[in-house]
Amino acid sequence: MCLCVVGFSFEVATVIRAVDGDTLKVLLNGATETVRLIGVDTPESVHPTKPVEEGSLEASVYTKQLVGKTVLLTYDKNKRDFYQRILAYVWIDTEEGLDCWNTRLIKEGYGVLYDKYKFSKINWFKKEIEPHWHINVKLEVE
Repeated sequence: MCLCVVGFSFEVATVIRAVDGDTLKVLLNGATETVRLIGVDTPESVHPTKPVEEGSLEASVYTKQLVGKTVLLTYDKNKRDFYQRILAYVWIDTEEGLDCWNTRLIKEGYGVLYDKYKFSKINWFKKEIEPHWHINVKLEVE
């Protein structure tokens, strides 16, 4: 795996489980951590007070591709949220080089831009997802 992510500090983790489309359990520095992907929101499939939303199972299945894989985690200004989840950009190694899973979810139609909470790399993020940021979430598995 190429370890050259410009402009970010990073850590290497192994994905243990996809909680849903935008949340992972990873093994990081010998500990199991919950990672919430920055800048992307997928429909809810495991929210304690919300019903399963349309498109959520497809987003979860898509993110399950990461289980067992080594990923790079990069961070924004705040490393943890109110729930003590790690807030991260998740990078995967592809034949074309490193790819950000957060933006891929949007580009592939499984999530939408989530800018309710500010993040410092938002301009980079928006550039990466253009012209996909306004596309609706996929409602069926291809």
